[in-house]
Amino acid sequence: MIHVVATDDHLMVLKGLEAMLNSCKDICFVSCCHNGEETLTKIPIINPDVLLLDINLPDISGIELCKILHKKYPKLHIIALTNFRESSFVKNMIKNGADGYLLKNVNREELELAIKQVYKGKQYLQKTIQKQLLNESIGVVTRKTFIPKLTRREGEVLNLIAEEHTTNEIAEKLFVSPKTIECHRMHLIQKLEVRNTAGLMRTALEKGLIK
Repeated sequence: MIHVVATDDHLMVLKGLEAMLNSCKDICFVSCCHNGEETLTKIPIINPDVLLLDINLPDISGIELCKILHKKYPKLHIIALTNFRESSFVKNMIKNGADGYLLKNVNREELELAIKQVYKGKQYLQKTIQKQLLNESIGVVTRKTFIPKLTRREGEVLNLIAEEHTTNEIAEKLFVSPKTIECHRMHLIQKLEVRNTAGLMRTALEKGLIK
């Protein structure tokens, strides 16, 4: 039996995963976590075989959490399960120890296949992600890929950064923690494939993402 844990800050996602996986043969959904801190606490206690990990968490980036978990628990198989389809996220998750990458629109059959594949020590990328990476590798880049789609909150953070507000000022304006703002900043840097805030501003202007 493959024991699976999922980390996501959306209860409906966790409930949906539990329902999907409990109908799969040889897979048992044993627990869920709502943030990075809870994940780091539960993993050594539960000792699951596979972790389904969202990238956008309230207290830490899923990419950073993946790196920490991979280093501390090398036998843990990690699959990113996220809404972020940009290749920069895929590459960074794999680079930091993920064994697989799935989008949240994955169906039960492919989710089950991915879990069983990584449990066997293989790597698994969702078919749509495989196609996207292949197209990019041969130079077929669509406009949608070239101009990343930002969430409403990411757009707000980006424009406040452009107005030269500090992290704490942005956090106060949006009624969230500074850690959450830093997480959004990291996601923006990843999505636009830049190295720092200066590059973020330049590229955001080039792509018309700043109002």
